[in-house]
Amino acid sequence: MTDFTAIKQLFDITQNNGFSNEEIAAYQNVCDSIPQVLFDYYLQLGKNTALNQTQDRLIEPQKLQLSKDGNFLVFYTENQWSCVWGIHRDDLQSNNPAVYMSYDENEWNKETDSLTDFLQAMAHLQGIFALPFTSEEFACINDEELKIIEANFNKRDFSFTQWIGVHFYGNHPDEVIAVQKNDDYYDLIYASNNEQQFITIDKVLSKLGK
Repeated sequence: MTDFTAIKQLFDITQNNGFSNEEIAAYQNVCDSIPQVLFDYYLQLGKNTALNQTQDRLIEPQKLQLSKDGNFLVFYTENQWSCVWGIHRDDLQSNNPAVYMSYDENEWNKETDSLTDFLQAMAHLQGIFALPFTSEEFACINDEELKIIEANFNKRDFSFTQWIGVHFYGNHPDEVIAVQKNDDYYDLIYASNNEQQFITIDKVLSKLGK
């Protein structure tokens, strides 16, 4: 069983809230198998609305579909379907395969090297909008201000490299700091599931940007 402790801590999830084995088996209408990590995610966390539906959307097992080119199983979508994420059909029997992103479901680029990295990155992105304590608005920061973040907070091991270029930072499991690269500046936004922890990071980050 895949360990999703980090995601559960970020969202303060104490009990599983997922699809049943029978509900997950609906994927067989589309393909013969799905990666074990995706199966476990559906089983443990698939029905958590805050985690999976706040901004972008996890596709439910009965709605899984192949991409237009027929080469990828599409399992996650941007909220307006401007892009989708999928797993190559040749990788569906792998436990923890790479995830690819596409704007048109014909041209695909690797987003993360593993499915677990993708689910972690997406949980952090959803957390920006779902967690109860948040900076609410993006702040524009420069290179020197980014160095302050890097000096005070640990950089997470996962990111979105293809879609919007977001990297994540944080020192505690219940906080998320997101930095998005633009042409000559960065967008900063942050949130936490813990009020005191939010106050702590806000003392540093609220001084940055404009």
